Amino acid sequence: MGRRERLAWTALIGFALVLRLWALGARPPHHDEAIHCDFAYNLMTQGTYEYDPTYHGPLIYYVMAPLFAILGVSTLVGRLYPALAGVALVALPLALRRRLGPGAAWWTGLLLAISPVLLYYSRFAREDVPVAFFTALAFVLFLRVRRKGWRVIPWIGAAAAGHAVMKETIYVTLPLVGFSAYVVALREGVWVSIRKAFAWIDRYRVAVGTAILWFFAITVTLFTVFFMHPGDWMFPVKAITYWYKQHEVQRVGGPWFYYLPRLALYEFLPIVAALAWAVRRRRRLKRLEVFCLAWGFSSIAMYAYLGEKTPWLLVHQVLPFIPLAGAQLARTFSPRGRWWSRSLAITGLLATGWSALASSFLYPAITTSNPHAELIVYVQTTPEEKALANEGRALAATHPEGVVAAVDGEGSWPLSWQWKRIPVAWWVEDVAGMTPAAVVRWFFTRLAWSPIGATDVLVFEAKQK
Repeated sequence: MGRRERLAWTALIGFALVLRLWALGARPPHHDEAIHCDFAYNLMTQGTYEYDPTYHGPLIYYVMAPLFAILGVSTLVGRLYPALAGVALVALPLALRRRLGPGAAWWTGLLLAISPVLLYYSRFAREDVPVAFFTALAFVLFLRVRRKGWRVIPWIGAAAAGHAVMKETIYVTLPLVGFSAYVVALREGVWVSIRKAFAWIDRYRVAVGTAILWFFAITVTLFTVFFMHPGDWMFPVKAITYWYKQHEVQRVGGPWFYYLPRLALYEFLPIVAALAWAVRRRRRLKRLEVFCLAWGFSSIAMYAYLGEKTPWLLVHQVLPFIPLAGAQLARTFSPRGRWWSRSLAITGLLATGWSALASSFLYPAITTSNPHAELIVYVQTTPEEKALANEGRALAATHPEGVVAAVDGEGSWPLSWQWKRIPVAWWVEDVAGMTPAAVVRWFFTRLAWSPIGATDVLVFEAKQK
């Protein structure tokens, strides 16, 4: 790697770090963030935790708790793990610069850095961006077996375990990976591909066995909380049973096309660039490229089918398209690129940058007092609740010996977390008001085309006589 390329990567990783750490604690905590931070706090102070698939896997709590112990208890520290996982995800294509090409690897990293969805949820105390990192890491390790040999294979098991102990999306991702591998196999013949796969496994059988052993050792140890709850060694049954029921009842439901407008308005650049790359290459697509296309489109189809409709699941849908988009942008900005292609790419980069800036920094929280709204911001605590939270903390400081507050109802989780040591607003976009002109106006101004709703927090204050 030359000096110029090293500087480019250093600048990109530094840029990603600034984007993810800048004003990281400014946005009030989301309901789910408050739950995750609260569980981690209890693990740190009381040593109490037991796996409940409602709140996903244990790894986020095992990481948050020591961070709280070292850096202090705050929402900012609670968001640090996803933020650093987001930076690591940006740096990951560097390990594939020989496989993808130096330019394609760097552009892939840039798209990971400025993706509005990946950036927003890198600044959010949820599991999705760390899951994306572990998933991508497993594939990077697999692709490096050819150069590095059997030594990297056990780490594939560890990376897969990292996904499994973060979130139950492992039970969605594995079938999608299997389907994508089948699509690749269709090109060479299914039985030929199966024989090659078994030959590969036989060649590295000791390393593959070690990877499987590592996977089960890590997952069983963490799900059982170091064998304190031995019954949870059957965590897959517990997870799949719970989430299949949620799929059936559609607890957080929505139309099948829920994700499509969000992908079109936020992640159009990687998807369109990936399609442009596929169309241009056509019959010359490599197996990895076919795999990524199949994985990307099958992910969109799968999450359209599943009953749970939340914007953080966009993370898992956009990820497979980004390496292909990076390859297309590398060609576009190379000497072989056409002027009109570069113009379109620059426009796409500027529009993506605007969406990333608006969603993560300008309008990261929704409130009825502001007409701006983001489609990837979901039941977010309003900025106004910060004054209420600060008032409660100030009251506690003046009455250190007594109980000064009790929390119940819809505001319990955010306030319980903030007062441990909120009105919630949302934009339910009305399709009736979603005209082309309204959508275009929203993209440039972020002005919602339908009313913003809220759940109020009612506070009773006892005045001293």
